[in-house]
Amino acid sequence: MSQSECGTVRELIPDVGAARADEATTTLVESHAAGCFECGGELELARMLFATRPEVPMDLSHAVVSRVRRAPRMVSKPWWGVSAAAVAALALGIGITAGPGPDSGLDAGVEMVVEAEEEDEFWLSDDGVLAGAPVWETLSDEA
Repeated sequence: MSQSECGTVRELIPDVGAARADEATTTLVESHAAGCFECGGELELARMLFATRPEVPMDLSHAVVSRVRRAPRMVSKPWWGVSAAAVAALALGIGITAGPGPDSGLDAGVEMVVEAEEEDEFWLSDDGVLAGAPVWETLSDEA
């Protein structure tokens, strides 16, 4: 048998094994399975599995629906959302009121930059020292 024919039949085997397929499909699968050892084995296995399934109790759907209707419903109260909003508002309020004041030292840094600019004391690249680079004169020869 060709691989494409076996592939087509194998897709139909579960429906034939469960007796859900129409008569033409069942005839096609059974005639192929009669001549193909692998497909015949799969068809027999599918029929055996579907034949040995336990039956679904008749009142199962009624029992499930009645249990769902009787189940207590939990009402979710968003107390944590209100608490989170209060904490965020408090943090924002503290951040605004306790922000950097006039004596925070930030102005001193600005003044130093302005003074350095006026005196032409910028850190130039021709100094031989770059940020993060070692200064060779200060390194020792000891290992």
